[in-house]
Amino acid sequence: MKQLTDIKIAAAIVLDKGVSDETRLRLNGFYSELSCYFHAESLCFFYYDGDDLNARRTLLKAAILEDYHQSFTYLLWVRGIDNASLSSLRRMVSAAQSGDVLSPVSTQTSSSAATVIVSPFDVILADAAAIRDLACKYTEDAWFTAADGKMSPEEALCINLKALGHKVHSITLTTNEDDYVRPFKFSSGVQYLPAFHLRATKTMTVHTEMAIITKTAALIKDILKKKAIAIYGAGTVATSLLPLLGETVRLVVDKNLAGNQLMGLNIAPTEALKTHNHDIDSIVITPLGREADIRKYLQELLGDQYDDHKIIGLDSYRDTTDGSVKKTSVLSNTETEAPYVASFRAPAANLKKTRQRNITKRGVLYVGYLCNVRCVFCYYAYTPAKDWHSLQECKKDAHQYRTVYGNECVDITGGEPTVYPHIFELLDYCKEIELTPTLITNMQALAKKEKALKFKEYGVYDFLCSIHALGDTYDDLTKVKGSWKNVMTALENLHAIDMKWRANCTMTAVNRHQLRTIAELVYDAGGRVINFINYNPFGEWSTKMDIDFQSRHFEITPYLKEALDYCDSVGLEANVRYLPFCIMKGHENKCYNYPQLSYDIHEWDYCSWFCVDTRNISYHVPKYIRSIFKSEDEYHLYIANKVKRDGFCQSDRCMFCSVGFICDGFTNQYASRFGTDEMQPYQGKIITDPAWFIRNQDKVVDE
Repeated sequence: MKQLTDIKIAAAIVLDKGVSDETRLRLNGFYSELSCYFHAESLCFFYYDGDDLNARRTLLKAAILEDYHQSFTYLLWVRGIDNASLSSLRRMVSAAQSGDVLSPVSTQTSSSAATVIVSPFDVILADAAAIRDLACKYTEDAWFTAADGKMSPEEALCINLKALGHKVHSITLTTNEDDYVRPFKFSSGVQYLPAFHLRATKTMTVHTEMAIITKTAALIKDILKKKAIAIYGAGTVATSLLPLLGETVRLVVDKNLAGNQLMGLNIAPTEALKTHNHDIDSIVITPLGREADIRKYLQELLGDQYDDHKIIGLDSYRDTTDGSVKKTSVLSNTETEAPYVASFRAPAANLKKTRQRNITKRGVLYVGYLCNVRCVFCYYAYTPAKDWHSLQECKKDAHQYRTVYGNECVDITGGEPTVYPHIFELLDYCKEIELTPTLITNMQALAKKEKALKFKEYGVYDFLCSIHALGDTYDDLTKVKGSWKNVMTALENLHAIDMKWRANCTMTAVNRHQLRTIAELVYDAGGRVINFINYNPFGEWSTKMDIDFQSRHFEITPYLKEALDYCDSVGLEANVRYLPFCIMKGHENKCYNYPQLSYDIHEWDYCSWFCVDTRNISYHVPKYIRSIFKSEDEYHLYIANKVKRDGFCQSDRCMFCSVGFICDGFTNQYASRFGTDEMQPYQGKIITDPAWFIRNQDKVVDE
């Protein structure tokens, strides 16, 4: 038997009237008891609708989706708040646990039945496997209806579960048995309890702690390089630092503690910094949260002697909190490299554009992860199985996209699809089934004009070209000498054969100074679209805190906005992937987070991208989950939010931002490494339309 604290309950309460203040308090109290006595991440959600069947379907749909996201042990179904009782729930769980049929059951090959405990039909406790089975075998219209049409919804639900082979037991309960110790707990949220999901809150705390540790370590590392240090402030932080710094500390100053001693050192007044300024190579600010004010004071105190590079504080390792951004020191020689321009100037002309936003009909087909370059930031750098998929497997995926999901276009990717051994047979098959292909490519193979022309002859509509840097920096990023020369030759070839192309640029600390020049190159060489992609540390990258090419958002945005202003001036469509909206103020109509991606005709359809019947390296969403959504828009928004919940986090301030619902926030790794100080919430009415900003962007239409 499981420990009670390991049993995760999802309590769905059908209300028989609107939510009054009294009802909220009772719901809140029940949830507080539930989440303390059973698993801490147990859930409670409730709903009222004048239409009884619709209310029940809505609640059960929420339960099914939540089970898919984080798996619960039992669904507790309660008809009316008066029937919600922890003592009753304990007895039902005890009855369920004592049975010998409660081992996990596969919904596909259920050889044994899950248990359903009923009391009599006011309260139902169902094994999660039974609910998954119901979702797989029945449409939502049939969940709460039975053949004779005379049963209550709860009775019909039990009959349907029994028809699927699940054992239904009826027990009699009384609700006045409080034979448990009522735990103390602060009030939880209401409506959907917890309102701020417990796991999200816990994770956000971990990210915050990790960010503080990471920044503090970086601060200490830099301080230890100094030879003559002045400590500003004689408090707790200074006391912790002094043993580490030893004899490198030449001076300790404090306005209020001057004349006292700190660990054997005399504390001088702050004015002493002016006298000893030439004898020290750095001033370390130790009062936390007051760095900006102290810097301003030091600037006034030292006057012409003030040197910002000598001042060290934890704010140097935090993002700006006032929304401002600044250009930081160059991490490579990219800023001084000569700009690279095409040997011709032929901007794409007569492009048809639209502001209409519909769900994309484009799929993505992976041919394998072998590649002819070794980009340092590759998503698949740590993918263990690097081999080609067979032609038969790729054809099967293409057939699924076209016939099952109705995709009209497909991005063929890898690895590097231009060197896939069966690429031309695959292109032939795409033509046969009327699935228009795009190749996502690093362009190395296109440096051979005859190869580029052959792709066009085999029906490739356009290329999505990776231009992640310029010149020697490009060679450094790809780890292949001469790869940039191949890119320039490939661009000339695409121009010569009149081939359409678009560009991807992953933004890093190495190339951020080149973003405008990259945009100029794309425009001059005839590119139709440029996508600026924020580096996403997914997969194995998500655990790494020392990614040297990763840049903080505020370090990139000055250069990015300069590039976007240029794109606006020449009419080049530019998109920014995976940056929070508040980082992109002034250019929000170009900002695509996961809730917006599927409204870009050149991005991927979530139905096929996350399906269970292809070889995509992504979530595999069971068909029964997709089947309960009434519209593609609703399903796409659900998938977007699942990706957000698993891979991203939002800060406390994000919770009060009017666009928080349609924004990803920060990747978990980013928040752990850098924190979320950059976030600047939007005020005003809460926005729930994912296309709210992007409806104001003119997007290129394929013809």
